[in-house]
Amino acid sequence: MRKVSYLSYNMTTADANNPDGIVPVGRQFDFIGDVETEEMILVDGDESLCLGYEDVKIYQDVYVGDMMEYKATLTHIGNTSRDCRIEVFKLATPAYRAGKEDCKPGDMVWFDEPVLCTEGNVRLVVKKHLQRGEQPDGAVIDPWRHLDDFPEDE
Repeated sequence: MRKVSYLSYNMTTADANNPDGIVPVGRQFDFIGDVETEEMILVDGDESLCLGYEDVKIYQDVYVGDMMEYKATLTHIGNTSRDCRIEVFKLATPAYRAGKEDCKPGDMVWFDEPVLCTEGNVRLVVKKHLQRGEQPDGAVIDPWRHLDDFPEDE
């Protein structure tokens, strides 16, 4: 069973909403949600519902141009609940932001070690009747099967 999912993304001007180019934490959680969803599809064959985050700590700001990696690690599987550890790392930043002079607009400074920007825990739920089992190649087996989410009126 795959227990870790990754998502890499280079922050763009569309991700920021202020002149300083800082990316709001809410936008970062959009990507955290994407990597959690990937993990649940691989584990259960279905998207999940997020019950909530806890112990979230934000250590570093994220800016336009930063190369980010989002990581979700499955830590616990219950009957319908799944717990994941979330981590957000900065892999690189634009050279001008790192203080380099005489750099071109696309120049990046890659860190020797990824910089931890955010970490925390999340509890997700996959309803029992939607659990299809492990999907090792990421392709959901029989995605269009009949589900009893909406019973017909009598």
